[in-house]
Amino acid sequence: MEGNIIIADDDRSLRTVLAQALTRAGCKVKATGTLSTMWRWIESGEGEVLITDVMMPDGDSIEMIPKIKEKRPDLPIIVMSARNNIKTAMRANEFGVYQYLPKPFDLRELISNVNRAIKEKSNIYSAVNVKSRPMHLEENLPLVGSSSVMQTVYRQLSKLTNTGFNILIEGRSGTGKSLVAKVLHDFSERKNDLFLEINLSTANIDSIRNLLFGSKSDSFMDIKINPEKKEIGTLFLDEVSDTSLPVQNIILEFIKEKELRESSGKASIAENFRIISSSKVHLKESVENGSFREDLYFRLNEFSVNLPLLEERVEDIPELCAHFLKHFLKEGFEEKTLSQASIDLIKKRKWVGNVRELKNFIGRLVAISTGDEVDHKITKNELSEIAKNDVQESYSDSSEISKSLEKHISKYFQSLGGNPPAPGLYQIILKEVEVPLITSTLSHCQGNQIKAAKLLGINRNTLRKKIKDFDILVTRGKKMM
Repeated sequence: MEGNIIIADDDRSLRTVLAQALTRAGCKVKATGTLSTMWRWIESGEGEVLITDVMMPDGDSIEMIPKIKEKRPDLPIIVMSARNNIKTAMRANEFGVYQYLPKPFDLRELISNVNRAIKEKSNIYSAVNVKSRPMHLEENLPLVGSSSVMQTVYRQLSKLTNTGFNILIEGRSGTGKSLVAKVLHDFSERKNDLFLEINLSTANIDSIRNLLFGSKSDSFMDIKINPEKKEIGTLFLDEVSDTSLPVQNIILEFIKEKELRESSGKASIAENFRIISSSKVHLKESVENGSFREDLYFRLNEFSVNLPLLEERVEDIPELCAHFLKHFLKEGFEEKTLSQASIDLIKKRKWVGNVRELKNFIGRLVAISTGDEVDHKITKNELSEIAKNDVQESYSDSSEISKSLEKHISKYFQSLGGNPPAPGLYQIILKEVEVPLITSTLSHCQGNQIKAAKLLGINRNTLRKKIKDFDILVTRGKKMM
């Protein structure tokens, strides 16, 4: 590729690495460590692409973007930042940057973005009037964490906030799906409109029908539900995966009617809202097993955001703990800090309930500790207490297995097209479950039948008989991965 690139970063070594990489790629590069020099080059018309860090010795580069856009509206700007939070990503997007890259980043990704920016330069214009829409973000950010997986989420959100697409947010319980939905609303052009949430896991079918299709006196745009007389900006369907097929039919009918009115040009301003949905399971799998309508899935999932488990972002735990300590201070609790030993213990725990469970745990520590600093002994004792619930959590996992089996059996009956199954279905299903259960347990125990029988809770002779009856191959010394 060929192009003239301006690099602005106060890190000399990073400037050198970027300049060498882009030069090898065929570009001409000018690099500086100050905003003043960067602006002088831009003002004189130099550079086809600008690559800049956010915090520089003489100012904040994002604050300069309106000035740059006014002078050079067609100049693609790639922003790099070590301040990896939702605020930085949103500010960069709000000011119309070409790309936002959190540090550390993949050098190949940067070069690819530069190459694409050069090719598209003639078609790039400022997406927003930055002078008329300054960014005012609260310091109390709704999403916390600087891990690479959260950076991916931030970048997705920054691109989706001001679109009209319906968005599906997927993530296990406690990962922050409702927070993400609120971010998509609060940081968008719809922020002054109403955010209406319907919890589909608790609402009954009649209330959902009344909310979506009720008369003027009880529909979801009614003044009783919307006393401030705001227009609806976002309709949030929380835990859509928990809905029955009849409820899915109602939602689909509602969306089809909305689409019809929009396509015919008859939609009112009050109907110009976006639908955001959440699901604690991968909804595509629910479509595949027949428990969720495919046509509804594609309407809700015009774009998707996947939230990571807390165990996938362990490096965010210290930051999350500090955030929750501040939260409970505002709630009226005494100011507390966590010892490093306490944080280390917390990081080792597998938080099944994800961020929500961690928040509740920090709240308990704040409530029971007496000193200014939460001692690691208290943290260890409380972690031991919640570890006792691991058995109950395993029962919860068993419940998920039961639901999965139910869906597969239901799908099997549907495949018969109304015809009866072959006789002996009960024994067939039992065998389908029993064989992999015994095989997996034996593999886990490396073929040791005494240990396997103990784990299964059956007599050793019973296990031997089942191995023989089902012709199960027993291999010792090979542990299942």
